Amino acid sequence: MQDLSKLLKTLLANDIDFVLIGGFAAVVHGSTLVTQDLDICSAMSIENINKLRSVLKDLNPTHRMDRKANLSFLDHPKSLDGLNNIYLDTDLGILDILSATEPAGNFETIKKNAIDIPLYGFTCKVISIDDLIKVKTVMNRPKDIQAVIELKKVKELESK
Repeated sequence: MQDLSKLLKTLLANDIDFVLIGGFAAVVHGSTLVTQDLDICSAMSIENINKLRSVLKDLNPTHRMDRKANLSFLDHPKSLDGLNNIYLDTDLGILDILSATEPAGNFETIKKNAIDIPLYGFTCKVISIDDLIKVKTVMNRPKDIQAVIELKKVKELESK
């Protein structure tokens, strides 16, 4: 059962250090697009990964890039050396954890530019609309082009 809202609430309730990016962030900013996953930008430190493992343990997180291997995020990867991204299936839906997203930058840069939005009774750091427009523009997929059009309209309306 997919419930991205519940997945996001779980991360927020457990003080995971992340910034909401991707399609869900576009929706938070005012886009009407539907998203099928939850994308976050986060530090790939041992402490943060261990905290994520603890928070996600009851959601059966498995790596989705090699579904046949059925590798649990709770045990893999053993080493974080060179680790930039983690792509997971969970009982609540897909969770993609990125250490950076170009051209917006790495986690610290994205976090510095992020805005705080009240969400589900918590404060959620969300990628700035300007950074999200940059990222979606570079991705250049049809759904991203549509998101850019909508986000630019939102930005225009907010500036009035």
